[in-house]
Amino acid sequence: MRSFSAAVTMILASQTNGFVAPQRRLSISISPVATARYTMLKARTTIQDLSPKEFQLEELEDKEECETEVWLNQDGSVILGRTNGPAVSDYRGDWHLIETAADGDNPFRMRLTRVYDASGHSGPNQVGDFSYEVTREFQGSVEMVGDSITVSGATHGIDEQSLLDAEVGYFTMVDSAASEGIEGERNEGR
Repeated sequence: MRSFSAAVTMILASQTNGFVAPQRRLSISISPVATARYTMLKARTTIQDLSPKEFQLEELEDKEECETEVWLNQDGSVILGRTNGPAVSDYRGDWHLIETAADGDNPFRMRLTRVYDASGHSGPNQVGDFSYEVTREFQGSVEMVGDSITVSGATHGIDEQSLLDAEVGYFTMVDSAASEGIEGERNEGR
């Protein structure tokens, strides 16, 4: 009986030792490149990571979707490019990153005010030509997806009845190197 229990003990001991060896091999096989990439993903995003850089802004508000090229500049300004949304006659925009934001917060902020022209019929009881402004604030989180930066979050506007900030939609900004959206030129004259 003793020889049987000794044999079982030896078999179990050899299986345990055989199981530990692969764990050691896995922990040693991490390359310096993989370690650097892991470290980069864990680091906080900085303003230098986001500018100067071109992004594809995808907006969803009510049932409407549109894509717009956006350049974030280091001075905090925003340049808009082509869009498949309503034509904009003028715009102004700024952005910043709250570098001290806690994990889980939305450190990215961008404000865009776009001017639209509308024309109506002239005559009695008609409004004629006019323009109007729409301001939206984008608040989101920044993440690395592969080698590309994405920003996603909620779009805010002012509720005209209550005059309070309201969430009016959602947005995603994708590093233009990774996007397959519209391609265009900067509209720097604005």
